Amino acid sequence: MNDEFRDFIEKNKELIASSFEKARNYSNIIMMGGYVGLFAIWNFTKADLLKWQSMIVGLLSITSVFIFVIFELCSLWVHSSQTFSLVNGLKKAEKLGTFPKEYGQREFKQAQIFARIWPFFFFPAVLTAVAAGLILMFAFVMQLLLEFRA
Repeated sequence: MNDEFRDFIEKNKELIASSFEKARNYSNIIMMGGYVGLFAIWNFTKADLLKWQSMIVGLLSITSVFIFVIFELCSLWVHSSQTFSLVNGLKKAEKLGTFPKEYGQREFKQAQIFARIWPFFFFPAVLTAVAAGLILMFAFVMQLLLEFRA
């Protein structure tokens, strides 16, 4: 493999990793805002909800947050181990005066695995939060309709 092609591959790997990280950070911001809104609405409407509605909204919300937090903790561990591994690889490269052949390969494989499992955490967290939000919206609409009928 020539140096130009290798550089092209490495730059694209960095671009892919950077794009994934930006998308993940953006989705985290959106999800955190959604959780704040969900819990605020739940808190303000709790008195007007039926007991089962309030319990299901609470269960779905807590499940969603739990999945999200577990994923973020795993993410922190993966990124920390990758960072320490890359730093150690740089120290080794500095001593050798060249990059070892395996430099960054383990971290790239971890990133690939992480990108594959991400949807298994993201979608359940989003779906449980959306379900809780839909129950709140349904309860709100039903209360609104009852008010207009009275």
